[in-house]
Amino acid sequence: MIRTIALAVSAIALTVAAPASATELRVKVAGKSAEQIRTDIVKAASTVCWQDVRSESLAGYLYPACVRASVNDAVAKIKSPALTAYNTAQPVSGALIAAR
Repeated sequence: MIRTIALAVSAIALTVAAPASATELRVKVAGKSAEQIRTDIVKAASTVCWQDVRSESLAGYLYPACVRASVNDAVAKIKSPALTAYNTAQPVSGALIAAR
């Protein structure tokens, strides 16, 4: 059985009046280390967040906040102490903008 986690992501609308769209990607977690799972979650969050905020005038500010919130939410849903500890030790930086 392949275990997956649905990464539901929506852009954080700090000052944007229009509601953000929600997109979902599945990240396979079976047989992976905490580092591999988090890397996959960050990639998925990066992709989805950029799709959600790229047309916003404040995309440069919204994008990193969206990725951080999405990664932290997905990690919390998995409820793995090892993944939670690894995520805490590896904060998501603004450098992800170049990775999209």
